[in-house]
Amino acid sequence: MKKIFEFKIGTEIETTLKGYSCDDCDYCAVCDNCPVCEDCRVNRYYCDCCDHDVVRDYAIRHGYINEDDDIDICEICQENLLWTEIICDGCDRCVDCQFVRNIEYCPYSDELLAETININEIEPYIDTFYNDGSCGLEFPTKAFNSLLDYYKAIKTIVSTIGTEYIKTKDECGGHINISWKNIKNGKTHKDYEFLIAKNIIFFSDLLSFMFNSRYTYYRYTWAKMPGSYKEIEDFIIDKYNYPLVVIKDDRIEIRFPDAVNSPNNHTLLTAVLLSISFNTDNYLFERNFEITKEIYETIRYYGDEPNRKQLSILKDKYILLRRIVKPYLMEFSHELNVDLIKALDWRFKNPRFTTMKKLNFKMFSMDKRIKLNTIASTIQKPLFAFC
Repeated sequence: MKKIFEFKIGTEIETTLKGYSCDDCDYCAVCDNCPVCEDCRVNRYYCDCCDHDVVRDYAIRHGYINEDDDIDICEICQENLLWTEIICDGCDRCVDCQFVRNIEYCPYSDELLAETININEIEPYIDTFYNDGSCGLEFPTKAFNSLLDYYKAIKTIVSTIGTEYIKTKDECGGHINISWKNIKNGKTHKDYEFLIAKNIIFFSDLLSFMFNSRYTYYRYTWAKMPGSYKEIEDFIIDKYNYPLVVIKDDRIEIRFPDAVNSPNNHTLLTAVLLSISFNTDNYLFERNFEITKEIYETIRYYGDEPNRKQLSILKDKYILLRRIVKPYLMEFSHELNVDLIKALDWRFKNPRFTTMKKLNFKMFSMDKRIKLNTIASTIQKPLFAFC
């Protein structure tokens, strides 16, 4: 299939690691190397405030030049840093400063994990990290335009941090962010953002059952279903509602995924969500919203297994999901060298919510040697979650 979409994907790996907060310091070290002062020095903004007569008078009084010297006062000022003594004291640089007591500019931020992890191992894959209110330190990844690069980044971050610090029952989650452009017609996800969000809501019950753990109800507060179908559009544009999917200026953020302690599981879920977003048919209507909400809250709010009727609905919904995502997963499969369609079928037959089984990509490797060796060592009895 010819490439149609250019996309960006990223995730937010929440952990229970604890770091500094500004309340831990009596003095802000940002002031030792003030970004405002450095910007002024590099761009010589202080020259805009200069009065040559004042500088010359200062230089004479302090013995830098004689009164009858015919010399370029700017040169004397630069050589002796006179501007730091004349201009800086009158500068209001500290008024409304955005850098002071701002953890993003803290010179010690890279040291806060020194005793726990090697931050240098994951820096190439993350934008920043900070204390998150729901859990602990959060590590948002960079935006990737390749599922393989995304997968490698998650594997590195998770193995470096350690899964013992990434647990759903500690309220850690793994928000997934997506955006795309159709290079054939120039359309972007922004042209369909409400449609995409509604379709993700439609499949959120099934995907929560397949990909989230039995502890997912610990996180319902951070990924709520709208109260009614009519409320959806207003509900999902306000992040302070903590909706399960939120529309942002440059991306769509999906908030219901659990802690990112299984890179394979999280990567497959991301590929599925991205594939859903490429589809521009509408699947959520007022008539099926209530049952979707009911099943979602059975899983996410109450932490209960779906009943027989609900399982039947999820089974029918999976048939539709598989048909929608198949062409895109086939493309992603070649990039990862993993048959993602078979991996998705396995995840459906072995839902994480009931089995807690970890997805092993080697079982679905498109390299037959790896696949045969892996299957030989992982033979198991069949499961009948949807019988």
